[in-house]
Amino acid sequence: MTACGIIKCFHYICIHSYIFSSDIFYNCFIINFKTMKTRHIFTILVCMIAGALYAQTNLSTNKNAVYVVSPILAKSDKTSEQKTFAAMRAPIIKKLNENPKVMAMENQNCGHKLLTVIQNYKQYTQRDSTNGKFYYKVEFYYTLGIKNTEKNEVLSQGMSKKASVRSEKSYADAFAEACRIYPYESDINEVVEESFALVGLITKVEPDAKKPKRAGKVYIDLGTNNGLRKNQWFDVFLVNNGNVSDRIATIHLDEAGPNSAVCKPKKGKEELLALWNSNTGAKFAVVSRMESNIFKKLEKALDFITNIMDNY
Repeated sequence: MTACGIIKCFHYICIHSYIFSSDIFYNCFIINFKTMKTRHIFTILVCMIAGALYAQTNLSTNKNAVYVVSPILAKSDKTSEQKTFAAMRAPIIKKLNENPKVMAMENQNCGHKLLTVIQNYKQYTQRDSTNGKFYYKVEFYYTLGIKNTEKNEVLSQGMSKKASVRSEKSYADAFAEACRIYPYESDINEVVEESFALVGLITKVEPDAKKPKRAGKVYIDLGTNNGLRKNQWFDVFLVNNGNVSDRIATIHLDEAGPNSAVCKPKKGKEELLALWNSNTGAKFAVVSRMESNIFKKLEKALDFITNIMDNY
């Protein structure tokens, strides 16, 4: 096996954290350590270090590195509460890493930071009128934001959200549950989407089989390698000679490959197809965005009504 092959092998093992715990490492190296020549041992150690460094810095060239700052309790110097909310950091990192556009890093000097500010914290006991039991309750508001540290610029800031948790055991138990639940993964995805929007081009528009004057399928030059995920939405803009139009359509991800995807138009179906057929020299840009829960419900209702209308 070549040195390059060994590095790739150890890169894979490093990523999955198996190096020092797996039977493979023990059987291959520890048992046979005495029989190895010095130069072989030296080569293996160099490859292990190179593989580990490669695994740490090049897991994905398409992901934005983000350092998660421990949540800050605004306008407070109460150390005990600061330590409690610091427990929120690990769940935030886990939720952040679920988004394919970003990767949490432990390097505080990386280009972006995710900030969480806790406000209006309070705790009190509450009696449930339905069962008569008393509960320990904690409430607070939190705000998320992503900052570009190199430009000292706030890329996005979410709306202030309320967190409320109660426990039969203690305030500490309610604290722990609040740190596990909040902020919601959808809140994190919202600021990530706003900070790291995907921008691509439409490569093809096909008419709908039943309604030929409407766009049925839209092909774009973005794929999973660019960070596409399920339920991805895009706004469509017409770009001509440096001029950008208002939004002409909204499309939703249907199928995604590594470097391309197929979307279904949800708004502006007729206008999109007409412009595509008439503006052969223009470019059609797509920009990703998040949808709020309310908008999703409206979209589903609109789709339901549209489907009924299309069948008549």
